Amino acid sequence: MILANALHFKGLWERKLSEESTDHRTFLGKKYTKVIMMHRAGMYLFHEDVDNMVQILEMPLWGGKASLVLLMPFHVENLPRLDKLLTLELLLKWLESTAVTSVAVSLPKASITSTLSLQKQLSALGLTDAWDQKAADFSGVADKSKGKLHLGGVLHWTSLVLGPKAGKEEADVEEENIEQPKLFYADHPFIIFVRHNSTGALLLMGALDHAEGELLHDEL
Repeated sequence: MILANALHFKGLWERKLSEESTDHRTFLGKKYTKVIMMHRAGMYLFHEDVDNMVQILEMPLWGGKASLVLLMPFHVENLPRLDKLLTLELLLKWLESTAVTSVAVSLPKASITSTLSLQKQLSALGLTDAWDQKAADFSGVADKSKGKLHLGGVLHWTSLVLGPKAGKEEADVEEENIEQPKLFYADHPFIIFVRHNSTGALLLMGALDHAEGELLHDEL
């Protein structure tokens, strides 16, 4: 028996990124690619940790129940340094340090997907007999006439879409009043969280280290 779970997240921005506010730029990930970059200026929760060289941006999603939290190194680099640095305590400290700030945001249009086998993680939590053909007991949910069942795999598929999704029309007025904004220019790898605002629970976490697009070739 194989158990499969799929989670597809496509939230709506509280302050929309319009289709017109896009152009083609370079994303400096594992491979350098040409991607559609979305732009918007607004008032967002923002913090810069100068010591650890990380920018923290929180962008509200429609309805105010959840937010998209982005962590990005100051400079172009892959994510091992940030992965090693990141703890729940440090993330909470960063989020508590954010303040409403004028920010010009540029994000790549991308779809982030991941497929994981959870056997190792579930076994570490104590789920061991279920994998054993002799010890497994699924008699309460299985037809005995079809043979004895055991787990052969548990697969989890997750997808998150970053795109110019719909949002509040009236929020566009805010963009006209932005002066001397901070820049959050996401043209290199960054970490993503979806955060439930009232409880602080992290509903989803992942990273973008490669954006699909036309490969850039060295002309030298």
